[in-house]
Amino acid sequence: MSLRKLSTSDRLLLLMHNLGIIDERRSQAISELKKMARIPSEQLVEILEKQEESGYIKTIKGRQGLLHYFLTGKGIIRVSSTFT
Repeated sequence: MSLRKLSTSDRLLLLMHNLGIIDERRSQAISELKKMARIPSEQLVEILEKQEESGYIKTIKGRQGLLHYFLTGKGIIRVSSTFT
């Protein structure tokens, strides 16, 4: 499947997977995800909330009390299934 055919939500999951944002230790704040994904803040927050509700992403309180995001096992399976 072409990357261009992926939704913005799926491209974010793929980016997180490719960058190894797959556990609490490697979690990233929204400001970092915004830089990497080049998605406007409002859209990114909306995507992250929906992906968390679906179980693909999990949040934890990170440094300085900011929320950090990482891909769950279910999210990794989602990314993997996109290309099989």
